[in-house]
Amino acid sequence: MPNKVLLIDDDPALVRMIRLALLSEGLVVSTASDGLLGLEAVAADTFDIIVLDLQMPNMDGRGFFREYRARGGTTPIILLSAYGAQSARTELGVEGAISKPFDPVVLIRTIQTLVPAEETCDSPAQS
Repeated sequence: MPNKVLLIDDDPALVRMIRLALLSEGLVVSTASDGLLGLEAVAADTFDIIVLDLQMPNMDGRGFFREYRARGGTTPIILLSAYGAQSARTELGVEGAISKPFDPVVLIRTIQTLVPAEETCDSPAQS
């Protein structure tokens, strides 16, 4: 079973580009446009990795991350941000961080490093 990615970002053009790149690698991709919708997605399904923008309306990446972990979520998270991705990685303790703009190949390699192809999400959804 292919790995499942949850992409949480509010930039429709970037979401399309990332989604196509991940689909071309055989990954299953779900999307959410802010942290609140991301929390709904992780409550309804399981994912092998979460790709998370820091700056979004309604609930930003930091808010999503803190609430997700407070609810017991353990899925690895890769931050995407034009501003301070690496410092936010250190601040929050997430598994990966990529600064925008970026090459989709870098994201794909980071995902492959954190979630080997043979690992899949078969546990029930965290709520």
